[in-house]
Amino acid sequence: MMLKGKGWNLQVLTECCCYLIFGYLLFRLTYSGEYLNYVTPRMKPYLYGMSALMLLWTVWEGRNLLTPQYKANLSRSFVFIIPILLLAVRPAAPGGSSMIQNYDGPGISMAAGNGGGLLSARGNQTTPSEKKDSMADSQEAFETDTPSENRTATKNTGSPEGIADESVDESADETVDESVDETAAREDESPWYDLNGLDEDTKTITIADEDCYTWMYELSSFYEKYEGYTVVMKGFIYKDPEIEKISDFALVRLSMWCCAADLSPIGFLVDCSGTLDFKEDDWVVVKGALEASTDGETLMLKAQSIDRAEKPATEYVYPYF
Repeated sequence: MMLKGKGWNLQVLTECCCYLIFGYLLFRLTYSGEYLNYVTPRMKPYLYGMSALMLLWTVWEGRNLLTPQYKANLSRSFVFIIPILLLAVRPAAPGGSSMIQNYDGPGISMAAGNGGGLLSARGNQTTPSEKKDSMADSQEAFETDTPSENRTATKNTGSPEGIADESVDESADETVDESVDETAAREDESPWYDLNGLDEDTKTITIADEDCYTWMYELSSFYEKYEGYTVVMKGFIYKDPEIEKISDFALVRLSMWCCAADLSPIGFLVDCSGTLDFKEDDWVVVKGALEASTDGETLMLKAQSIDRAEKPATEYVYPYF
């Protein structure tokens, strides 16, 4: 039953207040840049759009403010209470080694070749050295699988068997040559992304915060090109018993694909060959030579200097170019 006349509609007033407060808090979170602690920059226009929608919704609903109801049903507004409280009193942004320890993926994605080597805190590891020996393995497999009489060319015999053997050998050689040429072409091909911070004259790579994922991808895919280069990168220190069997610590950044729920660690192993004056989760800048670990399975930085650094305003890196 609706009562027409003077007065405020308590239900409409409550709903308008909820819409307006939620829209304002969402706008403030986005405008301040703090939203980057929870979602990627690609979500920015959507967050602004939601803020504008809340404002329009408030104006639309506000048309009924002077149409009082006989009985208000405020329970419909409770759905906004939880998001309003979460935006008003936000939890601490996730980060640091605690996120790695809670990470359920295969491990820390290192710049280790083979499309991104993995060194897990649970001891699982892929071997980037397999990429370097792939052509040799392919040739060995061919020789093993092919009968010896087919691999031996019996030239100038005039026999059909000899002709067949020569054709097999020539076909095999052409296949190997084409594979080598294709591999070389892929390695020499210029990337479609910008490699900022690369100085080929001094063989130095300075990895800025905004270029971190780009360089992780590049070094993981084409690490042979940069072996011996000096790399300068900022990250936080992560230690683990499995990592300390190979190096002193890991220099880590957290990458975010969509939101804080899918954070995953990327970075380098670091061998400082001395006493480490920093503790876990400290932010540092490491300058070191890019080389293979002692077991030849993982690339690492042989530290030349380790300096304390300020935590960056944007802590996470985003895996798109």
